[in-house]
Formats: sequence, C-alpha cells, structure tokens
Amino acid sequence: MLLKRSILRCTASRPRRCKHVPAASPAWNPQNTPDPLIMPSPTFSPQESVQVQLKALRTNDDPWLNHGIQTAYEFAADAGGMERSRYFGFSKDLYHLDHFLGMFGNMLGDLVNHQSHEVIQVHEPEGGIFIVRVRVVGPTGQPGEYDFTMVRKELGRKAGSWMAKSVIKRKT
Repeated sequence: MLLKRSILRCTASRPRRCKHVPAASPAWNPQNTPDPLIMPSPTFSPQESVQVQLKALRTNDDPWLNHGIQTAYEFAADAGGMERSRYFGFSKDLYHLDHFLGMFGNMLGDLVNHQSHEVIQVHEPEGGIFIVRVRVVGPTGQPGEYDFTMVRKELGRKAGSWMAKSVIKRKT
C-alpha cells in the first residue's frame, strides 16, 4: 500500500487557513530571517563596522538564532557574490549564508558568544584598506587577536560602507 504524502501549506496573509496539499513545496523557509538589526552603513568608520559585528557576535543568538553570524555575513565584502572569497584566509564560496555559518563556527568560533573584546590597533597599510586588530576573550576565557581587513564597498545597496574583506586569527 502506498501512502500519499502531504505537507502543511500556510499563507502569510491567512495563517489560520492552513491545509494539507499533496506534493506541494513548503510555503515558507525556516532559514528566512529579516536583515540583522544593524546593517552596513557609509556612516560607520572601519572601526565602528568591526565594533557592530563584535557586539552582535557577543550575543550571537539574540534576538534570533545566529543573528551575530548573520550580521558578520552582511558585513563580509564578498558575501552573496559568485566570486570566491578569502574572508577566512583561503579561497571559499560565500554565496549562501549556510556556507558562511558553518565555516564561521569552525574558523572563528572564539568570536561567537565571546566574553569581551577591545580594538587594540587601527592602521592603513595602503590607501583605502584598513586593518582593525582586536583582542577577544573567547567564551572559554581564552584570549586571541584577530585582524579585520576592511575595504569600502563600491557598488550595490551597501555602497560606501566599510566591509570585512577578511577576518584572520593571529598566531600568538
């Protein structure tokens, strides 16, 4: 005997009028979330752009799951594009937030739910590129230093904003 599969389909405008629809795709995606509370802005300096990310990462799951990492994704210069990125120090596809979520936890996990952070140096090694060095005390109490390489976005809805080209943990 074959069982006919059906799924619940709801519309956003009429959530109480849900019905089972055979072989239909879900009407919503649980990974869809609104933009983070603070988005990149041309009014932020390179240091302020880093501070926004670190503040969101400090309380990663507030106001929703992975909000802090989502904020870092929005500030990643190459996120959402088809080109490869060197955000983590090596060539990586950052087209989807999912790719970024997994890699962020693996490569920069000490930034997620960290205890404290402070900017220790900002310098401009060449015109239009800033390195913001931060000291972070991770969730386990282990300190570390990270270099955020910041560049100004030239095109798109974030044009003029300082974005992270890479975030690299320094060897100590």
